[in-house]
Amino acid sequence: MKQVNRIFTAFIVILLAVLINVEPAEAQRGRRNGRKQVKVVRVRHRVVVRRAHIRYAHLPRWQSSVMVLPTGATIIKTRNNPYYFHQGIYYAQRNNGYVVMRPAAGLRIRVLPVGYRRLVVGPRNYYYYYGTFYSQVGTTEEYKTVDPPVGAVVDALPDGYEVKTVNGKEYYVLDDVYYEEVETDEVQDGIGYEVVKI
Repeated sequence: MKQVNRIFTAFIVILLAVLINVEPAEAQRGRRNGRKQVKVVRVRHRVVVRRAHIRYAHLPRWQSSVMVLPTGATIIKTRNNPYYFHQGIYYAQRNNGYVVMRPAAGLRIRVLPVGYRRLVVGPRNYYYYYGTFYSQVGTTEEYKTVDPPVGAVVDALPDGYEVKTVNGKEYYVLDDVYYEEVETDEVQDGIGYEVVKI
């Protein structure tokens, strides 16, 4: 009986040792030049499946007008017209009110909006919130607004986009930027919106 217990214990120890070593071996096969390779699979939808603004549903509609800026909005001066920034949303003065919009590329801020998402496109890091993309300015603690990078997958779009059909395929269009609905593991609920060039 003791010998059966020893054999059983030895078998369990060997099995555990093999299982522990399998994972690093598998990880080594997936590495090249010290980097782990990750394969990103995106399933593209020909038809828009759902509304893309679930995350931003409580925020103002894109291109909507307000008569009064939110309390605490800060002014960001530019060469042309200033922008007003409040909790990740940009406003520009139009006629007698203020319009919600994406700022011109190159506008700088010191703090990213609460709730931003970090995106990796190729070798570069980007940050996204409510239709606006940012990149870090060198090694400073400043961020500048940038044009949407092709290939970026975001988790939501502000309300106010249009759905357009091009060559039998539907796209979300926000401020002349086309987004394709994709299934991907890059976003929490599995459906993202990829910036595409049409």
